[in-house]
This record gives sequence, C-alpha cells and structure tokens, in this order.
Amino acid sequence: MKDWYFFVREASAVCDDRFTDAAARVVCYVLGYGYVGAYINNRYGTGSGPIWLDEVHCNGTETHIADCSHTSWGSHDCVHNEDVSVSCNIPVRLIGGITPQEGRLEVYYNGSWGTVCDRYFGSTEARFVCLMLGYQDVGRLIGNRYGAGSGKIWLDDVRCLRSKTYSCDRHGRWGIVNCGHNEDVSVSCTADSADATALVGGGNPRVGRLEVFHDTQWGTVCDDGFTNAAARVVCYSLGFGYVGRKVDISLYGEGDGLIWLNNISCSGREHYIGKCPHGGWKVQSCSHHQDVAVSCIDNSTVAKRNDSAT
Repeated sequence: MKDWYFFVREASAVCDDRFTDAAARVVCYVLGYGYVGAYINNRYGTGSGPIWLDEVHCNGTETHIADCSHTSWGSHDCVHNEDVSVSCNIPVRLIGGITPQEGRLEVYYNGSWGTVCDRYFGSTEARFVCLMLGYQDVGRLIGNRYGAGSGKIWLDDVRCLRSKTYSCDRHGRWGIVNCGHNEDVSVSCTADSADATALVGGGNPRVGRLEVFHDTQWGTVCDDGFTNAAARVVCYSLGFGYVGRKVDISLYGEGDGLIWLNNISCSGREHYIGKCPHGGWKVQSCSHHQDVAVSCIDNSTVAKRNDSAT
C-alpha cells in the first residue's frame, strides 16, 4: 500500500515573512480542500505585479487568509523572490489488491479515508493517479474489481485533463455525492501489456475509443474484423464483465500515433483483446478513421442514451 498526492495548488503574490504551514492550511481551506496543506517556500518561482500581503500569521483555523494577522494590503518590504508557494496535497492509496499497483482508490480528507465514485472516472483519471503513486503513465480503470469500501465517499464526478501535464481540478464538492459504494473506483497501475486497455474520449468510463498499451506505448485498434464478441473481451478486461458492443468512432474522436492491432477475431470469452487472433502488432494497413470504439454499458437502451449524450 503506497500513498502519494492527488490535487495540487500553488499560491503567489504573498510574501513569505512569518508565513507557515498554518497559513498554508488556511489557503487550502479557502480552495475547498479542507485544513490540509504545507508551505513549500518559493518552489513555483516568482510572480509579477502587486505583492498584496506581508507578515501573514495564522493559527490555522481561520476561514480566509485575510482573517489572519498581516500588514495593510499592498504594504510590504519584500520582492518577488520571496513569493509564497503552497501545496494542498491530498494523500491517495490503492487498497485490497494482490499487489500495491492496483486496488480500490481511496483519498484522505479532513481526517479520514474515503472512496471515489466512478462517474466520469476513466483512463485519464486513472493514469494521473498512477503517476502520482510513482508508477508509469499506464493507469486504467478496472471497474469495481476490488469491491465496495465503507465510510465516507469523498469524491464524485472527477474529471482530469491532460496536455503536457495532468490537471484534476474538476470534481463535485467533497463528501457531496450521488452514488453508493457499489460504484467505488478500482484502479490498476500495472505496465503489463498483456492486459493494459483503456476507453478514451467518452464522458462515461464505460464508453470510448479503444486503446491498448504495448511495448511501452499506447495505440488504437483498427475495426477490420472487430465484432461485438471482441467488444465483450475489452469490457471484461476493464472489469465490467462479458458485456459490450462496438459503437460509432465519430462519437469519441479518432486517435493519433500508433495503430496496434488489426484483423481481430475473438470468440468473446478471452480475457484480453491481445489474446484473440489478430494480424500482428503495429498495423500499417489502416488509418485512424477506422479506429474502434466500444460501449460496456449492458442495457442497450441506456447504452444508446449515453452514446448519444456523449
């Protein structure tokens, strides 16, 4: 079991004179993360423009940084190389797995551990969790494989974005959720190409463009020979059971980079798409407009509604 960090914020344009971890906790409370956080010196560099506060001294229980004692606004004897940086670190862990690299996702907030619901939680969110735990960029959602937690459900509607770095700012209010523990997220951070699969581009973790991890890289799958039987194998490997169907790629967008597989022929009972007969790795005869998309929503009426809404 390994803990690391989930959400991070930095603050600047406040001078570091008298600024302590207690003041950092007030900053994090204002940002909605509860009374957590630490003063991390000038880690994120210098700001520009006004330096608004100096000589900030908090006891750590105030509800806004302005409620702490400080000099008059804009009055200071500092320069920007004394700007404050703050980290609002929230520990995360994976528990219940047979290895430390997978398990039920839990986050620590306001003095207790709690779970995370699966709405909007998909491959991008899982990869971010795994990177924060010190693993490779290969995380994936594996449904509710490690069962229901107990106690608080801290987060729902978690959505991360990725460009050069990950940002996971979007989520519901802490502890305000519309789900039960049967929807608790499980995550795998294994880099084994034998079962690394993800659905990308959907607003629901059970639908999206199919990508597989092989030879240290992610790539798409061509639709030649791909049937609903193959879709069921994909959904099984993601922890959703032998359900699933092939859906229109236009709903989720074409991929880029490598196309790994083509001419797939599955019986529908394999454990991983790479175990089905196929035309070999690294396809040259397809283009990305032939990328496969899959839905792992069991009920066909619900599936069609989610597909059209995504």
